[in-house]
Order: sequence, then C-alpha cells, then structure tokens
Amino acid sequence: MHDKTIPEPWLQFLKDIDNQIDTEVIFHCFGGFAIKLLFGLPRETSDVDVLAALVRDRYSELVSIAGKESALNKKHGVYLDLVSTIAVVPDNYDERLIKIDTRFLEKIRLYVMDPHDIVLAKLGRNSPKDIQDVIYLAKAANLDTKLLRQRYTEELLPYTIGPEVRETGKLEFWLEMIQEVQSS
Repeated sequence: MHDKTIPEPWLQFLKDIDNQIDTEVIFHCFGGFAIKLLFGLPRETSDVDVLAALVRDRYSELVSIAGKESALNKKHGVYLDLVSTIAVVPDNYDERLIKIDTRFLEKIRLYVMDPHDIVLAKLGRNSPKDIQDVIYLAKAANLDTKLLRQRYTEELLPYTIGPEVRETGKLEFWLEMIQEVQSS
C-alpha cells in the first residue's frame, strides 16, 4: 500500500465526495493526479482521471457530485473526470494497481496505475501535457522501455483502434524520448 498523504485540495475534495455517497466506490486513477501523488509531478492538474467503466452504475451520481462545473469543483477547484472514451488501457493493468492509503475515507477506495500503464494509457491522446508527463516519468519512475514495448504489444495493441502503424510510431517516438531523457 502506498501511504503518502494525499495533498490538498484533493484530500478534502475526496472527503467531500465520500460524505455525499452512500456505498463504496473504487477509483482507478491514471492521469496527472496519479503522477503527482506517486512521483511529485510539479505541474498543476485540476482533475482526477478515473476509469468510468468501474463506476458505471454510479456515473451520473459522481458526475453530479464531483464532475466539472459541480459544486465540489467550484469549492475545491478540482473535479472528477470519469474517462471512458479517450483512454485505452493495458489489458492487465488492474493486476498492477498501487493501492493508496484511504483509511480516512469510509467509502472511496483509491488505486493508481503502475507508471508504465499510465504512460500507455496516455499514448492514444498524445497531447503536449501527456508528453511532458512521460518525460517526467522517464526519470522519476525510471521507466523501462523494454517493459513498455512488451506491454504495448501484448496488452494494448490488440485493442487499439485506428491504424496500427500510427500508434506503433507514437510508441517508438516516446521510447526514443524516454531513452534520451534517461541518458542525459
């Protein structure tokens, strides 16, 4: 279990969500919040990226309570982003989740993806922020490029939508970038 303290404003934000729901929910997080929590990402992030598939039956309630433009978003300046359409994650990511200490919460269970899985989940979007995050993780998490390539080939590529050449090309670019950052 990862026992670093969840920083503000996310700590109180999660407590407020916890106080407004009536049953347990499990969040699998993978964006900037997850990187900040595990590796101290210096850039600001205003959302907590959670895989929406895990909260299917609670989706509307959670968006209403803590989504963008919700009262909690206005109060804390952060929001819950239930991601379903843009993130393609490695097939077995859930076997490598890192449990976050949430003993201060009654109903929310919080997990973050392994850093290699975070990188692969960001590959499809490939935004400038995603590239910055990968560069940061290259050193902070000591990313293993062989492991990234293996997980991509075995756990992500079979589920990739769009031309395989484009996605594989992005991966190769990212792998070169990671190796360059790690060697400097």
